[in-house]
Amino acid sequence: MSRVSIDAASGDIAMTSRRRLEILLDGGIPDVPPTWELVFQLEEEFFGMPSRHSVRNAVYGSDDQRREALWRYDFEIYERCVEELGWAAIPGGYNPEELAFRKKAIGDRALVAGYDHDGIFYMPDGNTMMDFALRLYEQPEEILAEARRKCEKGKEVFRRHVDAGADFLVGTWDVGFNTQPFVSPAKFEEIVVPYLTELVDCAHALGRKLIIHSDGCLTAILDHLHGTGIDGYQSVDPQGGMDIRQVRAAYPDWLLMGNVECAMLQDTNEAKIRESVQYCMRHGGIGTPYIFSTSNCIFKGMPVESYRVMLDEYHRQCAAAQSAAI
Repeated sequence: MSRVSIDAASGDIAMTSRRRLEILLDGGIPDVPPTWELVFQLEEEFFGMPSRHSVRNAVYGSDDQRREALWRYDFEIYERCVEELGWAAIPGGYNPEELAFRKKAIGDRALVAGYDHDGIFYMPDGNTMMDFALRLYEQPEEILAEARRKCEKGKEVFRRHVDAGADFLVGTWDVGFNTQPFVSPAKFEEIVVPYLTELVDCAHALGRKLIIHSDGCLTAILDHLHGTGIDGYQSVDPQGGMDIRQVRAAYPDWLLMGNVECAMLQDTNEAKIRESVQYCMRHGGIGTPYIFSTSNCIFKGMPVESYRVMLDEYHRQCAAAQSAAI
């Protein structure tokens, strides 16, 4: 895998970060990892924006006007993440029409990711978990038929996203509890792996890379996931016992994203946050295919200062690596 040097002075932070991500998606290694997050929910606290609730509940002349106002509001959040926080990409979301809107609005300032959440089986919610467990063993043919339907639906979502301008694709498929995968490795190989492999092949046929987002402990199924040919793995969840140093050692060429523990970011312990960032950048990390991020997203309730410290230490580590390379 080639290492590509980038002149940090060649553009502003957003453009430089975008180019770094492009290099990663093309199979290269930039000077330092880019950064972005799957979701940003601190628009009021961080940017002083009005609440989304107030925008949604304002008086409009039509449903189309309300939708446009929400689209513009959500886009402003991610535009500011690019311009002020140096994000390399923005979420295009699950709706291809809104993705097309965001793609046109952001232009060449950042890449845009298309999301899917129905393409494979993943961890059911508490209301359906018992029913799902029973169906696995009592209705195996029905489960496989449903897996096929989900897969075909996921392929169609990918096609629509790419037609709308998605630069890469993300499957938001949580397949792990904090202590283990949501099904046994054998069942995972049966009801997920063949269909996920097809989704990966579909993404590649469309000329796009595919990243899976999953929280939880995936140790027992990481070989299965990696074997599908999926291009990247986001979360690398410390709360699920996932250590980016160990994952990197096992899969040196896999594009990893995350591992800064979200639970820790609920506090404001600056020393611990900086230590976590340093660990991720060292082992994730600089000189390897890595995207710097939290282990999930920038969630509502996270203290603003925690994310500021996280980004500050990230930039410190990037500057140190660039200085050492001169």
